[in-house]
Amino acid sequence: NERAAMLGLLQIISAALSQYPTSLAQDKADLADERLFPRFSNKRHAKIQVRGEKEVLHHYARWARTALEVLEVIEDELKEEQQRGVEVQLGRGVVPDDSSRSCGYDYIIRRMEEDEANVHHTVVRYCADVLG
Repeated sequence: NERAAMLGLLQIISAALSQYPTSLAQDKADLADERLFPRFSNKRHAKIQVRGEKEVLHHYARWARTALEVLEVIEDELKEEQQRGVEVQLGRGVVPDDSSRSCGYDYIIRRMEEDEANVHHTVVRYCADVLG
């Protein structure tokens, strides 16, 4: 299932990041110090390479966390619909309008789209487009 896949991906990313002796933040700070990491030096280029590897890992971690958040929103929305006795049909992208709900799927997706730092916008946009 999707949740298990995203949790597995996060575990793999966490294990990979734990193999590095420094954090991404430390790499960025190190690269700001041209005395310790002189321009055009092999030491600096190695640090740049490792920083790039970590940026990729962090990108996919953010992607997986966003996917988990979207899955949670969908599951909550389905539970709410089932509790209200609405027939739930996945993949149709049609959810009856109910102005009494202040935190429905559409509202949450819009809020996630507005979040600049903590969500992966590609995942949010894809889910919004596919799931309605």
